[in-house]
Amino acid sequence: MMRHVDVPDEIARALAKQMGGARLPGTGRKQTKPKYIPVVAIVGAKSARTTLVPARGGRFRMQINTAQRKAAGADTGDAVSVELRLDLSSRDVPVPADLRKALAKHPKARKAFEEMPPGHRRQFTMWFDSAKSAAARSRRVDRAIDHLLERALLRPRR
Repeated sequence: MMRHVDVPDEIARALAKQMGGARLPGTGRKQTKPKYIPVVAIVGAKSARTTLVPARGGRFRMQINTAQRKAAGADTGDAVSVELRLDLSSRDVPVPADLRKALAKHPKARKAFEEMPPGHRRQFTMWFDSAKSAAARSRRVDRAIDHLLERALLRPRR
């Protein structure tokens, strides 16, 4: 079950105002009326980088991760205290050398990787980097390139 907190309007507006014209992490674009607000959330003395996401009616909500929920001793329906700080630092994950080398050999795969949304690219890189043994990493290089080439092939033409 995804646990979340509805963020009061005045807090979301204040954070959005702080962003006003700031460059968005990973995009370099300025955004005057943010759709997503990157924050550091502190719940029960556990901090996590997260994003306030739009909910219905122009409101925002934030997911609570398990470590934060347990630190607060809370579950669904319980009240929790949350401290939010705007987080404009980059959320890019460095691309591992072996993946970067494979992408250099496959331009179509590299282009598909670069066209992924930032969050998808981050998760893809973290998945790749979670393989620890040389054999597992080698298998993941092959799987990663195959996946990216498939994305490139199935991507709608513009």
